[in-house]
Amino acid sequence: MALQDFLGKTIEIKIIDLLAENRAFTYNQTEIAECAGISRQSVNSKLPELMFNGIIEIKEKCSNVNYYQLTKNDMVKKLIGSVYENGLFISEYEDDEKTVVSKLKEIVGSIPCYEENECYCYPDETYESTFPAKLPESFEEIVSPYKKHGRQEYNLNEIIAASA
Repeated sequence: MALQDFLGKTIEIKIIDLLAENRAFTYNQTEIAECAGISRQSVNSKLPELMFNGIIEIKEKCSNVNYYQLTKNDMVKKLIGSVYENGLFISEYEDDEKTVVSKLKEIVGSIPCYEENECYCYPDETYESTFPAKLPESFEEIVSPYKKHGRQEYNLNEIIAASA
């Protein structure tokens, strides 16, 4: 079992899985790419993010080649521990994975042709015409997506007065 089995096969997860399964060894970018089955360019773009987040570190440096390994910290221990916890969780199922997933798909059901969206989502693009030319005089003039959340409505004036 690996992180890929329940978190998906992203580049970051593939790199973490490779290094977690071989914790005693260090790998350079080319070795990571070949062993994880991803391009060297992908590895090169993801390593800085993984280093920034404290997941991997440069363990050795030979001339201009860096060798990477998982960082030994609590976060990485928990990440690797989640693989074992997930394995134990899955072992509690009586049926095999395909049967369980099939049953869960039935429970989730198909996507209805219309679902009501009760949360506000920002548009993909913002146009200048979206913004008013003049600011409103009072809060009553503001039409805010935050005024209604789900089925509960809020009075902005009461909230502002209470926070003052």
